[in-house]
Amino acid sequence: MEQSEEKMPWLLFLGVALALALGSFDGAAVQGIFPYLAGGVATSSDHALWALTYFIVNWSVGITLMPWTSARFGARRVFFGACLLAALGSVISAATSNLWILLLSRAMEGMAAGLLVPLSQSLFLRASPPKQHGLVTVLWSNAMLVPFFVGPALGGYLAVTLSYRWIFALSVPIWLFAAWLGSGQIREERGPRPPAFDLAGFLLLYAGLMALQIVLDNGEQYGWWHSRFILSASLIAIGLLSLFAWREASAQHPLLRFHYLRQRNYWLGLVLLCLGWALFMGWASLLPLWAEQNLGFNGWWGSSILIPIGLAAVPVSTLMDRLRGLFGLRRLASACFLLFALAYGTAYLSPMMSLGDLFWPVFLLGLGVGSLFVPLTLIILSGIPKEETPLASTTSNFIRVFSANIGVSMLEVFWARGTALAQAHLRADLRPVSGLPLPMLRQHMEILAATLSLNNLLRLSMWIALMAAVIAYVFLISPRKMAATAAASYVEEEERETASA
Repeated sequence: MEQSEEKMPWLLFLGVALALALGSFDGAAVQGIFPYLAGGVATSSDHALWALTYFIVNWSVGITLMPWTSARFGARRVFFGACLLAALGSVISAATSNLWILLLSRAMEGMAAGLLVPLSQSLFLRASPPKQHGLVTVLWSNAMLVPFFVGPALGGYLAVTLSYRWIFALSVPIWLFAAWLGSGQIREERGPRPPAFDLAGFLLLYAGLMALQIVLDNGEQYGWWHSRFILSASLIAIGLLSLFAWREASAQHPLLRFHYLRQRNYWLGLVLLCLGWALFMGWASLLPLWAEQNLGFNGWWGSSILIPIGLAAVPVSTLMDRLRGLFGLRRLASACFLLFALAYGTAYLSPMMSLGDLFWPVFLLGLGVGSLFVPLTLIILSGIPKEETPLASTTSNFIRVFSANIGVSMLEVFWARGTALAQAHLRADLRPVSGLPLPMLRQHMEILAATLSLNNLLRLSMWIALMAAVIAYVFLISPRKMAATAAASYVEEEERETASA
C-alpha cells in the first residue's frame, strides 16, 4: 500500500485538478448573476443568459478536439495552452462592456474547459497505479462537479460585494498557477504520428452547433418558426449537422464515433444521462434567477439556493463506487431519477417563502445529481471494448455537455411562455384592490405569474423524472447480465474488480 502511494503524483493531480475545477467554475459562476452581467454589458437578463449557453457550446466542442491535439502536440502543451487560452478569455471577460466581445471571450473559456475534461481524466488514470483508479476517478469527478455546486454562490458573493468582473479577474492568476504547476509535472509520452485532422468535419460541427444555438437563444424573441430568420437558422443547423453526421460515418478518422449508438445501453443510457443533466443545469440556472428577479434577493442570496446541492452530491458521488457493488448499476440509475422526481415533486415555490424553505428539495436534487454519473456512465460504456473506451467516452461526453444548453434554453423558454399565460389568466380575474396602487398590483401579478409558471415546470420535471426511472429499470441491461464478448469491456473488468473486492 505504501509503495502504491509513493507512486501517486499528488502535485500533478493538484495542478490538473485545479485547472479542471476552474474550467467548471468559469461556467457555473455566472448562473446566479445574469442581472449583474446584463447591467455590465447593457443588455437584458435573457441575453445575459448567452454567457452561459455559448460557454457550454464551446465546452462541448473542445471535448472533440482533445484526442487529436494531445496526439499531435503532446499532453503537456495542450494542457498549458488550454490554461493560457482560458486565462486570456478571463482577462477579456473582466475588461469588456460589450456583449459580443463577452460571448467571444466566454467561447475561449469554454473551449479551454472542454479540452481539459477528457485530458485531465486521461492524465489522472495514466499517472496512477491500476489499483488506485477508483480513487483518482472519484477525485477527478469531484474536481469537475464541485464547482457547479459552490460556483454560483461564490460568483454571487463576488458580484454583490465587489463586481462580477472579479469572478474573471481573480481566476487569471489561478489559471497561470495551474498551468505552471500542472505542466511541470506532466511527462510526455510520444505515441505514433496522429492521423490528419478532420478540419471539414470540425467546421461543419461548429457551424451547425452555433446555428442551433442561435435558434435556441432567439427563438422565443422572434416567434420561432413564424420568423424567417429563425426558420432559416433552423434549416442551416439541420443541414450542417446532417452533413457532419454523413461525413463522420464515412470519414477514415472522424471526430466522433456515432456507430456506438447502435447499442441499446449506449444510446438509452446516454439519453437518460443527458435528460438528468439537462434538467439539473436548467433548474440550477432558473432558481437563482427567479429568486433575484421576483423575490428581490441579491446575487449572493439568490445563488445560495444551490449550496445544499453540494452538501448532498459530494458525499454521494464519493460513495458510488461502493454502492454500485451493493445494488447494481441499473437499480442505482433508476434510484437516481426517483430522487430527482422526489426533489421536483416536493419543491413548491411561493412569493412569500424564504430561501430556507427550499433546502430539502434542493438537497434531494443534490442526492440525485451526485448519483447520476457513475451508474449511467458505466452502463453507457458496457459492451464497449476496452481499447475503444476513449473514443466512446469522447462521443458521449460531447453529447452530454451540449444537452445542458438544451435544458437551460428550453426551461427558460417554457418559463417565459408559462408566465405570459398565467398573466393573461390573472388579468381576466383581476379585481380592483382599494389602497393598492396599480403599478404595485401589476408587479405582484407578474411575480405571482412567474412563480406559478415555475411550479408547473417543477411538476412536469417530476413526471419526466418518474418516467426516466421506469425506463432505466425496465429497459437498461445490467452489465453483469450482458453476454460475454470476444474483447472484455471496460465495465466488465470494473464489475469483476468490484465483485472480487
